[in-house]
Amino acid sequence: MRRYGGLIGGLMTGFLVVGCSALPGLNRNAAQAPSTPPPSATAPSVLSGQEATAIMKDYIERNNLANKARSDKLLAAYEGGSSLAIDKAGYASSRKLRKTIKHEPFGYTSPTFYPGTGGERPWLLTLAHWQRKKDISKEATYLLFTREGDDGWRQVYSPDTFDGTSPKELPAIAKDASGAATEVGQDDTGLIMSPADFARNYAAHLAGKGGKAAGTRFATDLLAKNAASKRLEMNKFARVSEVTRATRYPSYAVRTADGGALAFTTFQRDRRYDVRQRTPRFYVFQQNSGLLPGKYYTNMKTTELVQVVAHIPAKDAKPGQVKVLGSYSGLIAGSGR
Repeated sequence: MRRYGGLIGGLMTGFLVVGCSALPGLNRNAAQAPSTPPPSATAPSVLSGQEATAIMKDYIERNNLANKARSDKLLAAYEGGSSLAIDKAGYASSRKLRKTIKHEPFGYTSPTFYPGTGGERPWLLTLAHWQRKKDISKEATYLLFTREGDDGWRQVYSPDTFDGTSPKELPAIAKDASGAATEVGQDDTGLIMSPADFARNYAAHLAGKGGKAAGTRFATDLLAKNAASKRLEMNKFARVSEVTRATRYPSYAVRTADGGALAFTTFQRDRRYDVRQRTPRFYVFQQNSGLLPGKYYTNMKTTELVQVVAHIPAKDAKPGQVKVLGSYSGLIAGSGR
């Protein structure tokens, strides 16, 4: 992801970059959103390729307009859920910084669409590569859209797969005879871990509180690995306490061809940094953040939303480990003194 921000700890006489609690910015490599005109009452339950393409096109156009204006109103027309919360906070931070940002339009290339079955909550999963001019991301981005009644389509999840992840490594999505993907229940018992249990267990693992069991439940992933590394690095400058938990934002899961599931969920990470008192004095601050604009010599508190996408294998799969494939995150609140 291309976005602003980095957690900093240092001395009055200098600073050391020791973290990267990413903040959303207008340059994120998968700026998102959808909202095509509502389908008619006679629309089929499974989206056609033409309809899916129209949703994607509309999403890109609206996103570019909102990013250029840094408009919450335009943003809310095509985003929902934790995506909207993260990117609204990003806009607020950018406005407070009062920086002039040159907007450069973006797009996506090589999208693959996985429409869900219709009903009360139709959805569309897309896998695509972010593009700006000749710059095309090697890693893919998942974009999950949902529609609530006639209110239009909203992008609700947009995790980028981790650096170095080839699209060939991603699990294939199962489709039925109509070409539709199938949603998996949050309490599905045919998996090594239900999507609901994944949300609870990974929250502890991400905060470094999963214990030895986490080593067998979860394959190594960059999000948890980097979180552990940043806690260790920041410990030189401040005592770090962290609480990570699942949120009220809706979670989704889609059946994969191997009988497992691709799960999307959102975590809230609340962290407090109590600066170690010494001479010369330590401080911490959030780089390029309008939400946390100062240097803090006593303590700093941050609240971040983290979207993740993970592959949960079927119960009889070998090896039986959940693998987090990507994430999208942003600071939504903070304070310090």
